[in-house]
Amino acid sequence: MTVAHPLTAYRNSFTPPKSQDDLARELSVSRNAINRWENGKRKVDIEILPRVAKHTGIPARDLRPDLAELFDPERLT
Repeated sequence: MTVAHPLTAYRNSFTPPKSQDDLARELSVSRNAINRWENGKRKVDIEILPRVAKHTGIPARDLRPDLAELFDPERLT
């Protein structure tokens, strides 16, 4: 069973589902960027990660698990 990318799940949570074009406009990125993120060809750029997380409500650690150590609360103290 394949797990959908968090952005795909986010888009599909709307009725009707939100398109990649719609999400791209909302985030001021290209549709190709959304497509590459969802297909695993690219990762959400760290510079816009906070904006994407805030807009979608998806935790940054879910969007970029490879950066999980940055989100460890004990590391921030």
